[in-house]
Amino acid sequence: MTRTTALQAHGAVVSTPSEIYGEQGGPVAFRLGNGGAGPTGLLKLLSQSFLDEQAPDSCVPWICNHSRATQMALFQGHVDVILVYERDQEKLSADEGWAQEMGIAFHDHFVVVGPRGNPARVELGDSPAVAFKKIAESGAPFHSRADGSATMVKERHIWSQLNLSPWTTTPSWYTQTTLTPAEALVKADAAGAYLLSDRSTLLRQTQLGTISHSTVFYEPTSSSDFLMNSCAALVSDKPSEMALRFVTWLLADKAQSIIAEYGRVEAGLPFFAAVGAGYAKSTLLGGYPSGGKWRSWPRASL
Repeated sequence: MTRTTALQAHGAVVSTPSEIYGEQGGPVAFRLGNGGAGPTGLLKLLSQSFLDEQAPDSCVPWICNHSRATQMALFQGHVDVILVYERDQEKLSADEGWAQEMGIAFHDHFVVVGPRGNPARVELGDSPAVAFKKIAESGAPFHSRADGSATMVKERHIWSQLNLSPWTTTPSWYTQTTLTPAEALVKADAAGAYLLSDRSTLLRQTQLGTISHSTVFYEPTSSSDFLMNSCAALVSDKPSEMALRFVTWLLADKAQSIIAEYGRVEAGLPFFAAVGAGYAKSTLLGGYPSGGKWRSWPRASL
């Protein structure tokens, strides 16, 4: 009997690996699906650490799709373990019986980013809705990822709170792209535009020196904040032993310690938060990228 799902992914589902971690040409331990964390380098470090301990002659292909398309990749049998960001869609896949929810693996969160020149006069700590309202009223440039990603869904929810839908009315100040999270951030930074991004992408691009003009106007201050972007691990309804071993390892102390410290040395702040921390408490608010690090001052220039 052919399986069906109510899950809807935007665009094509990628089935070929973006990278292969571990022993090149070795047997595949499991195939890992994720969008946001892979480009930061975290998945490579986690996969290699796991393989070093439990399967040193094996490899882990990483297949990159945005969150909902990553779930579709699991449904279609392209991956064995997925790390995704939409609780309602994850519940749908579990309720349909083709996936198992294994728990939260780590925390990221969204941030309202914009130019330090701040043409919309957004105040530090303005709620996302207030910030978006000021941007729309001022006509300051805003960039959006129209790609079906968790970022797009979250951004459109904020606009909907204002009874606005700029993705359909297409005002001149609103630019839509289908760029990756990193590409979208770099483009907005160069253009002096506001956008909704995420902490790990911002800090990774800070580390790489690809952004220089942006600051953060809003970030979560609790684990229940609307802009939390926690990442959950799922496996198929018939997972392999190695897939289950990896998820068990991922949720245990060693992997959580790796997650908690990842990026601290390179970018000045950790990219993510471990499960037990609830959310990343080191603030980005009002800071700026310089010399590969996220700096805290000066805020008076905003």
